[in-house]
Amino acid sequence: MAGTQNEGDGATLTFRQRFIAWWEGYDLSGLRRGGRDGGADGGAGGAGGGSAAAAGGAGRSRNRYGKPLWTATRVQVAEKIWGEGFSTPGGLEHISTLIKPLGLNPAMSVLDIGAGLGGSTRTMAQQCGAWVTGLEHDPVLAEKAKQLSQKAGLAKQAPVEFFDPENFVWTKRVDAIFSKETFFTIQNKDALIDTMELALKPRGQFLFTDYVQDRVTPRGRDYEAWMKHEPVEPHPWTVDQYVGAMQQRNLDIRITEDISDMHRGLVLTAIQDLVRHLETVSMDHDTKLAVVDEVEMWARRLAALAGGLRCYRFYAMKPADLS
Repeated sequence: MAGTQNEGDGATLTFRQRFIAWWEGYDLSGLRRGGRDGGADGGAGGAGGGSAAAAGGAGRSRNRYGKPLWTATRVQVAEKIWGEGFSTPGGLEHISTLIKPLGLNPAMSVLDIGAGLGGSTRTMAQQCGAWVTGLEHDPVLAEKAKQLSQKAGLAKQAPVEFFDPENFVWTKRVDAIFSKETFFTIQNKDALIDTMELALKPRGQFLFTDYVQDRVTPRGRDYEAWMKHEPVEPHPWTVDQYVGAMQQRNLDIRITEDISDMHRGLVLTAIQDLVRHLETVSMDHDTKLAVVDEVEMWARRLAALAGGLRCYRFYAMKPADLS
């Protein structure tokens, strides 16, 4: 979101500063950059706290500024926004809608790539009876998701494991692969798609959503801000790149759907609910900063969705084995 101007001294107010000012109920005219909010600290999505070079070799557990991607506090905040067991927009009803084309049943096995806290993994197991393995690239989320599946009595039917998406290997064959807004952070997408195609059984299904570059809308300031400040450096493809990659592997593409408006609605509704909740509770300093980081990150994503970024759903099937 674009900043506003402090008429007293011309200092630009960031989204973070304006949000904290609203939250704590103080006058924006008295706010100075680097004041009460402590400045951007490179938390969930902040741009401070060092350079990208400082994160070299830090792995997927740290953001591009060398700070932990996920902490216990951020997990708590994410669940407050998106619902228990979820770290991204959606929830039970949304996941149920997304997975309908798969026609899951108790005889089917599924990989959930980028499982987060395992909400989608457990939803597919509980609602459809499928045997689902969640794969998550952040160790904090993977461990928490594993615990949630155990708590739900789904340690065997819906386990969540840590994995490296840039060097993904899977030897068991499955009936379906599901993923939700994960691939845009992965640089070596061709190798990942190769592995997923090999993991699918004949007539296996591939259903995923992801952020993609819009070829129609010019990429402007909001898109560039998103690219610069995402916690993990984005590597978004266009729709044509995904379609081409699936066609090269002889996958039969059935759905290519722009779900940006639906995605935007989910985010806006959740943030509005959060704002109402914040008016009724008090939080410690660390939790406040985690909330601000999370809201700021989603504000940038929403702005980018109107300026060169889109969210799409893809569904494809692997051909029958003719041998």
